[in-house]
Formats: sequence, C-alpha cells, structure tokens
Amino acid sequence: MFVTRLGPSIMKNRKPFDLRTLMIVYNFSIVIAYTFSLTLLICLAFYADAMQKVCEPTIIRKGHYTYWAATAGWVIYVLKYIEYCDTIFFVLRKKYHLITNLHVIHHAALPLIGWVFIRTERSGFQFIPAGINSFVHIVMYTYYGLAAMEKKLWWKEHLTKFQMVQFVVIILFVIVIVPLSGCKTTQHGIYIEITAAAIFLALFYNFYIKTYKKPLKMSDKVEDSKKNVITNGKCKSNDYNYDPASRSEKEFSSVHETECELRRR
Repeated sequence: MFVTRLGPSIMKNRKPFDLRTLMIVYNFSIVIAYTFSLTLLICLAFYADAMQKVCEPTIIRKGHYTYWAATAGWVIYVLKYIEYCDTIFFVLRKKYHLITNLHVIHHAALPLIGWVFIRTERSGFQFIPAGINSFVHIVMYTYYGLAAMEKKLWWKEHLTKFQMVQFVVIILFVIVIVPLSGCKTTQHGIYIEITAAAIFLALFYNFYIKTYKKPLKMSDKVEDSKKNVITNGKCKSNDYNYDPASRSEKEFSSVHETECELRRR
C-alpha cells in the first residue's frame, strides 16, 4: 500500500529527498551486520562439523554453538525487515521505476520465509543457504554503498549474475547435499527452500534479460535516432514523430536517450 499508493501520493507535490549520506551509512551498516552473521556461521562450520552436529535436531543452549547459530539466524532474519528501507528510499527519492515486481516480491517474501524457518526448523540445515545469502548481500550492499558515494562501478550486470548463481547453488545444495548428508530436516523446509529459490531464480533471470540483453537489440534503433532532427520543438525521424515533452517521468528514466532528446534539452 505504501509503495503503490500512499508513498507516491505523499511525494506527488514534493521534491525528491537527497538521501545520499543516509544511504551510505545505511548500506555499509547492512554490510557490517551481514559480515558479523557470516563470520559466526563460518566459525560454526569449522567448530560444529557443519553437516553433522548442526544438522541434528537440538535444543538451543546459551554458551553452546547452537546459541551462536541461532544468533546469526536471528540477525539475518531481522535484516530482512530492515531492508524494507530500500523501498522506502526509492519512494522518498521518487525513483518509482526501480520498484519492480522482482523488488517487491523479493522483499515481501523473504521475511515470511524466514519466519517459517525460525519457528519450525530445528535441524540447522538452513545455515548453509543463510551463509551463502549473507555473502551475496555483503557484495550487494557494498555495491549500493559505493554507488551512493557516486563511485564509477562496472560490475552491476555481474551482480545480477552473482545473485542467480546463488539460487542455483542453494537448489543443488538442498536437492543433493542435504539428502546425502542424512540431515534430519523437515520436508516442508526442503520444499519451501527449493520453491523459493526457483521462483527467485526465474524472477532474477527475467530481470537480467529485460535489463541487460533486450536493450542491446535496440542498438540499430539508437543509431537511426542519430539522424533525428528537431522541427517546431518536436523530434522527427523517418518513421515516427513524438514530442519529448509529452513523455512520462518513467519513460525519461530510460538509459537509452536519443541524440534528438539530448539536443532538445
């Protein structure tokens, strides 16, 4: 509701907020939190013999490795709610084109999935996917932090590939490694993990194709647009006429701006 109606309604007659400093602090704080959780999980993997002790159903005891495993899990779980700030920042900055279906579904689903595992899963098999996810988020939010600092970055496309690889690895882990290890996990935990990873993989793949592959097919049209001229305040080409002033804010956010549009500005 806030993302689709309330937020845009509040910001309708307001200028976008300049949140650069806040976003730098926010993004690197997320990096620190995920680094803390990942460090705990890596230490536990060596101490607890990852696929044996941790996979055995057990009672969490303070001072025991299970206590620290639970601590890492809770930190990651709480971070999924804190990451709602990503969407809030988009709204306050009026970057509505960044609020995609992938973004909304991803951020809405993860806290719910995390709640199910926190409440029902006791085997600990989740700490491997959680560790992988933590590492991916460290890389992601490092990128976001550097981007907020206006650093020139070349690896945005590779970040999406990295996220897709994450889901493939998690699916293979749950399908192959967990059964072979004899991990005493719940059936619903396996089904949820595989289903969620498969859905996210499909969403990220769709986003990757639309964002990084399809625009390449427009290269010929971009070349043709260089022949455009401005007549009476309008851009004209051989096959169509359009008025840039009539275009929506979302359309103007496209990275593919024609030479004609640039001249008019």
